[in-house]
Amino acid sequence: MDYVAVFNRGRGEEGGLGDDLQLRHWGEGQWQTLFAATTPRSFRASEVIIQRGVADRALYFVAAGSLEVGVTYVDGVSISPIAKIGAGSVIGEQSFFDAQPRSANVWAVTDGELLCLTNDQFKQLSDREPVLARDLLFALGRVLSLRLDRKSTRLNSSHTDISRMPSSA
Repeated sequence: MDYVAVFNRGRGEEGGLGDDLQLRHWGEGQWQTLFAATTPRSFRASEVIIQRGVADRALYFVAAGSLEVGVTYVDGVSISPIAKIGAGSVIGEQSFFDAQPRSANVWAVTDGELLCLTNDQFKQLSDREPVLARDLLFALGRVLSLRLDRKSTRLNSSHTDISRMPSSA
């Protein structure tokens, strides 16, 4: 699979959510260096990728497929999707930064592939390639900010109690 093409395209320009990494100034070499630090993982439709409450700091780059982020309500059965994530974006960015347990569930809508970057893999990458790591952190911060802004907008329009809403996974 040509991972570079997936992550270097402008999803935001194609009417998507705009939560792609927007590292268009990166060449193939930078992308290949990042991808070499990750571990590929295939997934199947309906598979749970991230489970709320689990302690895990891994960051996942969505190389192929479609995912939904959602919460399970108190009854343990009801699931409400709150976001759709497609190829070219990331999941798990909040726990990657704050080291807290996952705050939402993420499940696969279609078959696909993730590139997993653990905290240890990121530390090794940042030791070898500090400029690349800095660029990645700013891109992830942008994605996190956009998602927080989107969630705040939804909350303000629905007058929902913010203390009861989960953050992104």
